[in-house]
Amino acid sequence: MSVPYRILGCGLTCVVGLALMPSVAAAARKPVPVPVVAVVPPPPDPLAVAPVIGAASPFVAPVPVVTTLSNGVGVWVISKPTLPLVSVVLHVPGGAALDPMGHEGAAWLSDRLMTQGAGTLDAAAFAETVERLGIELEVRTDQDGSWLTASMKKDQLGAALGLIGDMVLKPRWSTGDYKRERGLAIGALTQGQQDPPTAAEQAASRFWWGPKHRWGHPAEGSVKGMGAVTVKDVQGYHAKVWTAAGATITVAGDITSGEAQAALESRLGAPWAAKAVADKREAPQPRAVGTGQTPDAPFRTVLIDSPDAAQTMFFLVFPGLPEGDAALPALRAGTIALGGSFTSRLNALLREKKGYTYGARARVEALPGRGVVIVSSRIRTDVTGLAMTDLLGELKSIQQGITPAELKKAQGAFRQDQVEAMESVYGVATTFANYQASGFGPGQLAADLTAMDALTVDAVKAQMGAYDVRGALVVLVGDKAKIQEELHKAGISTIEVVEAE
Repeated sequence: MSVPYRILGCGLTCVVGLALMPSVAAAARKPVPVPVVAVVPPPPDPLAVAPVIGAASPFVAPVPVVTTLSNGVGVWVISKPTLPLVSVVLHVPGGAALDPMGHEGAAWLSDRLMTQGAGTLDAAAFAETVERLGIELEVRTDQDGSWLTASMKKDQLGAALGLIGDMVLKPRWSTGDYKRERGLAIGALTQGQQDPPTAAEQAASRFWWGPKHRWGHPAEGSVKGMGAVTVKDVQGYHAKVWTAAGATITVAGDITSGEAQAALESRLGAPWAAKAVADKREAPQPRAVGTGQTPDAPFRTVLIDSPDAAQTMFFLVFPGLPEGDAALPALRAGTIALGGSFTSRLNALLREKKGYTYGARARVEALPGRGVVIVSSRIRTDVTGLAMTDLLGELKSIQQGITPAELKKAQGAFRQDQVEAMESVYGVATTFANYQASGFGPGQLAADLTAMDALTVDAVKAQMGAYDVRGALVVLVGDKAKIQEELHKAGISTIEVVEAE
């Protein structure tokens, strides 16, 4: 009785609801149509297809205006009046090649002391003056000579040249500065022995040119050699090298040729005598291909033991071409394709495909009368042998030439490097200073760009066919206990174990 009571008690609404229930139930039994969903294809992957390499942006290389100071020093001026900035590069021939035997590092220390006071200013006052005037100043030494570079606002050019004139003509040879800087240099060289890239490069210089050759040591010298450098060595290098005879000056920035010559003449013209250089630097002699090697060891392999090293530093040197060689552009293009960019063959294989390394590089060093090609990488210790096998395979493969796409990319990379250098007055000055110091004409940059653009794949193939690792030197810095067996498996059975110096 409770159910009818509730139904009747609910009134008309319940009656109507009961009347509708059969219709609802019937509707629920009918099939519900499934909505049709349109299938939209995914957008194309922009990384699935290699991009088309477009034409290089037009770039016309600047040509310096050439002038001469009263003492015969050649001056190149490149006007770039975009910002009120000026960079000056002064070069004198000499460098580490003039280090006395057993006193390696003398030239470097002498140049370093030029920034530790000059004229009436001691080291502290000199540093304070440079900072107050906002001048970026450095003196560096390489195998061929010494370079003094200064960058400043145009209104500080006179003051900067005053300091430079004192550095060249009135250096202070304080005993305290000498002892301090020599001690710092020895500390840095000692630390460098523990740095695999530094140790490998220094060993390569020593074993490639020979331990008795003046080019057989880095410009910074060696721990033992720097320890033997005397004040007399320092003073002797400066007196011998920092003369107007053979010097060159390059100026770039918001300045005209006339303004540059007037500013330079009063400081580095008439006051600076063109004394004859006492010694002429020794030119490096070509290394004999295959010397001391056997048929089963076509190249020399040197190992510096670095116990527990997680990576093996790999440094390969083999003959290249001297600066000014007509085939140098082809060698550069092929070497860029091999390892001169992130998308190069070595990087694509050893990094992207195999995961052996974070990167592998190859570069050309064109030197006076001689040149080398250098390939370097830091490889996982456990795959040292496999990586060397693959790397040497790529060196052999590229002897067959490069593709048109690789050539176009190499040409673009070379051009891009030159364009980027022209973006700052410092880059302009240092780029043209290198050309001037090497004896090239003011239009050499434009000529190099033209020669690179004119290359064909056949020209590059002809040059890459000259790649020859039979006369190569391989320097490895790694854990001997872990990689020696790997090297034997890779066919490298003759290994010389040496100490870092």
